[in-house]
Amino acid sequence: MAKRLSRRAIREPSGAAPRLGAVVRFTPQATRTGIKQLEASGFRVASSKDFRSAAAVPSDLDGADVQYFERFGIAIVRRDGERLRPMVEKAMQQKVVSSVRPERTYHALGAPGVNRADITERASFAAMANLDPDYLRGYRDGISELVDRLLGGEQAESLRKAPPRIDETTSTWGLQATKVIGSSLTGLGIKVAVLDTGFDHTHQDFVGRIITKKLFASNSTEDDVHGHGTHCIGTACGPLRPTTGPRYGIAYESEIYAGKVLGDDGFGTDRSIIAGMDWALDEGCHIISMSLGAATQMGDQPNDDYEQIGKVCLDAGTLVVAAAGNESARPQQINPVGSPANASTFMAVGAVDSALQPASFSCGGMNPGQEVDIAAPGVAILSCLPGNNYDRWNGTSMATPHVSGVAALLAQSNNTFRGWALWARVLQLASRLRLPARDVGKGLLQAPPS
Repeated sequence: MAKRLSRRAIREPSGAAPRLGAVVRFTPQATRTGIKQLEASGFRVASSKDFRSAAAVPSDLDGADVQYFERFGIAIVRRDGERLRPMVEKAMQQKVVSSVRPERTYHALGAPGVNRADITERASFAAMANLDPDYLRGYRDGISELVDRLLGGEQAESLRKAPPRIDETTSTWGLQATKVIGSSLTGLGIKVAVLDTGFDHTHQDFVGRIITKKLFASNSTEDDVHGHGTHCIGTACGPLRPTTGPRYGIAYESEIYAGKVLGDDGFGTDRSIIAGMDWALDEGCHIISMSLGAATQMGDQPNDDYEQIGKVCLDAGTLVVAAAGNESARPQQINPVGSPANASTFMAVGAVDSALQPASFSCGGMNPGQEVDIAAPGVAILSCLPGNNYDRWNGTSMATPHVSGVAALLAQSNNTFRGWALWARVLQLASRLRLPARDVGKGLLQAPPS
């Protein structure tokens, strides 16, 4: 049954933009010194521990100017940037502070509906349907002849064959492709944190499950009004036998930790995301699933803050799985892996379609050292939505919970598979694909049989 659930919401305008601040990273072993310097400069400081027992982190941090995360060595300063500058300059000279940067916003990386390429293709076919039949037959014969010349008869015949139809009567194509259906593992005893837009814990398919929720997003209600988080949790931790339709969930006996780090509009900040990760470690979660991100450009470097946070998580025995991003428009344009998935200590997940080809939107390892680590199903993924609903969504967001769910199965199979060891095992089981590692990393995600 559900535990520690609160219906209390933060009653602020849901459309209000979050207050952005500065992200301050301290040098190792200098966090306490840095915090004392902030307090001496007149900043009111709140520790993440101050809100540990609360159902929600107050949007105003109970009047504090700073929230700091001791285990990560990071503080978010939300007010008085001008007053912060001289203090930070002095602290950097004293090697108390490693870096300071503006706080960023991040967004959910999945959505319902068809891809842009699908829309274009359907529109083209609709227009051709109005043409003269003889013209269309001639067009078909001409194209067939051209293909035969270019590829040879046998290859051309293979090309014209339609892809095999996937039967989703009992389970989704994603669970079939990743061999989840053949696994006897259930995720029992494994804690999976999904940091997203929240979760509809009242959904008919989750009655009796162990669910812990917490609100981190500023100016947001507690409920998942967006739907993205519920869809992702459905894939990672959904039921063995849903109320209706095929099986869509992987680790159906895992414990669910739903951190709402993205607001009702699907956007969040460094503060909410880092707070969610800190909470997941406090709760002893074995896996953190993050289907969120921000676009990067060619030549961008990974964020050192998330490099450090990911290492702390892995050292603590927690694997962080993150979506690679949806900014590509293949084949014309492949954009680099987004942040924070481009950090080397986060497992970056690319998306493939049912033909096991890179999804048109999926980002790739275009910047040196910022790779896609593994690929998983991310096109037309059926899962649950708030209000006892279901739908198919596309995105690297949909690929990411496939990896998180399978990681939960692996973590159940052997209690030595934690943190770095779990990372290695997930990649070791991947099935090689005849595609660039830039797009699919080690290959297609595969579940263990037992």
